[in-house]
Amino acid sequence: MKKSTVALGVIVALGIVGIGGAWFTGEKAQTEYLRQIELANQKFQSLGLPDSVNLVYKNKQFDRSFFTSQVEDEVVISLPKEGQVFTIPLSTKLYHGPFPLNQLEKFNFVPTMFSAQGVIGKNETTQPLFDFLKSDKPVQYQASTSYSLATKGKVELAAGEMADPHSPQNKISWSNINIGFDIDKDRAGKYDMTLDEVTADLGPSSADGDSQDATAVKSVKTKMKGMKLDASFNPTKWAYIYTGKGSYSTESFEMTSTDYAGKTTSLIEKGLKATSDISLNGDFVNLKSESAVDSFVLDGKELGKLTNNSELNHIEANAANALIEAVFTVFKSVRDDKNVNDEVVSEILSSWVEEHGMAIFNNQPQLKLNPVSISDNQGKVSLDLNVALAKDPKFDLMKGSLYKQFTDFAVHIHVDKATAEKIMTQFAPEEDKALIKEKIEEQAKQAAAQNIVVNNDKNVTLALVLENGELKLNGQVIPEEQVQGVLFMLIMSAAMQGK
Repeated sequence: MKKSTVALGVIVALGIVGIGGAWFTGEKAQTEYLRQIELANQKFQSLGLPDSVNLVYKNKQFDRSFFTSQVEDEVVISLPKEGQVFTIPLSTKLYHGPFPLNQLEKFNFVPTMFSAQGVIGKNETTQPLFDFLKSDKPVQYQASTSYSLATKGKVELAAGEMADPHSPQNKISWSNINIGFDIDKDRAGKYDMTLDEVTADLGPSSADGDSQDATAVKSVKTKMKGMKLDASFNPTKWAYIYTGKGSYSTESFEMTSTDYAGKTTSLIEKGLKATSDISLNGDFVNLKSESAVDSFVLDGKELGKLTNNSELNHIEANAANALIEAVFTVFKSVRDDKNVNDEVVSEILSSWVEEHGMAIFNNQPQLKLNPVSISDNQGKVSLDLNVALAKDPKFDLMKGSLYKQFTDFAVHIHVDKATAEKIMTQFAPEEDKALIKEKIEEQAKQAAAQNIVVNNDKNVTLALVLENGELKLNGQVIPEEQVQGVLFMLIMSAAMQGK
């Protein structure tokens, strides 16, 4: 028996089973669909939008037949102060479960409450979208909702180009953008996005004229290829804090800027890969990020591979949530009132510092860099750092006990001389290039003579580490009184300069 005959038999069997439940499922689909619209409106309200902007998702029509339903929605954006209303129409076809017809066509036999396919409609608001995307379907979307109320789907944005009508040299163009998502009923889930290429050309506007400073930037051109992004997220009991993991990568990024004197600066990155991880440990937030660029070229000069790995751990969650809320408040204040000045912004942030700043400081926050580095086939220049405060630290130089205010303190610097020489030679004036190696060796010997670094034939290293209540520089103990004296002199010097 041919496989196609078997497949057809399966489809027929599932169809017979599903006919009885299709109408009932259609009722459930309508209920769940309207629930998701209500959740979307709740999410809009939590965005902290200014009072001058209203955003509402509305269902205008839900025509239910036996196997499908035709749904017409609209997103309404109102600007009360300007008396303007923008309406974005959405036209969606819902396929009822338990076996939606559009999924059976693809031999997908997983029971589903409903499956949806739709497009953005054309009206006065969306006409520009159709114009610069040059497509009769500029935005398309697909989604399916399971009986556990999880929703999975994708959104496709067509390739296009957009230019400033008053300064046509300012334009941006992009390839198709694909966004996928998979979210449960509690809005936890994951999403991904791919973008093959985006370019932007930015030049002076007609209002700039030709009287600019010669060193001012006249034009900027950028191009990015092969962007991929994915992330998972889970809501927490804090409104602005989500846990989850993410990754981001690009094949290449290029930027060229030209000033009014005709001088050009260029930057090329290749092979960017980055990851992030936000987690909770009780009532504390941990943030970890790692990124690497395989090749970094500045003005035609190859610097090598860049690495930037960092962690910010044990951050009091209530204070972190309040900080994000304060930032939203700043944005809202600026948007609601164009006359908001720096003093108002400073007052909002100062209020956060007074109410929540010490909650972070007193609860053993930790900062780690592991490492930040530039490397090539000859070696590296790197910094590793690990600083963690003790519980309720007291920094009183007059009372001592400075070292006890830290649970961890370590700084490691590693400089391979060949790598440092290569980097410095590329940027040094021509007349100084031949002296770079000699200057590196001279400075290394001087620092080693003062016990600041350890110098050998190939590299220079520094290790400042707090161990068993003692601060050691390259293995040599530094008395706490000496460190306190240096800090006191630095504070007095800063105070004098501030007068």
